[in-house]
Parts: sequence; C-alpha cells; structure tokens
Amino acid sequence: MSEKLKKQISKMSFESAMTRLEEIVETLSSQKINLDSMISLHEEGVLLKEFCEEKLADAKLKIETISKTKSSQS
Repeated sequence: MSEKLKKQISKMSFESAMTRLEEIVETLSSQKINLDSMISLHEEGVLLKEFCEEKLADAKLKIETISKTKSSQS
C-alpha cells in the first residue's frame, strides 16, 4: 500500500496534502475509528508530512536562490 500511496501523494499540491493531513489529524483525534484504520491513517499522515516538508524545503531553496541571484545583480 505504501508505494501506491506515495504515488498518489506525489501528485498532490502542497495545499491538498495539508488539507488531507488536517483531515487525518481530526479523524485520529476523534478516536471513533478502529485500530486498523488508525494505523493506515497514521501511515498516510507520515507520508503526507514528509511530502509537505520536502515541498517546503524546495520552496525555501528556490527563494534563497532567487534572493542570492537578485543580490548579486545589484
């Protein structure tokens, strides 16, 4: 399941991934689901968190690169 889930997540936008992660947190907080579902949601949540962290790191790197380029042109 993990590889299929990773592929699905890789096609998401950052905003969609964050929205889904928020839904998972809310569902897990409700404690109205069985253990198997909790484990599956936790796995998905971890993958979404990693995806979002990677997207943010990429964005930060792009911003730093643009800033360095702009400052060297001045």
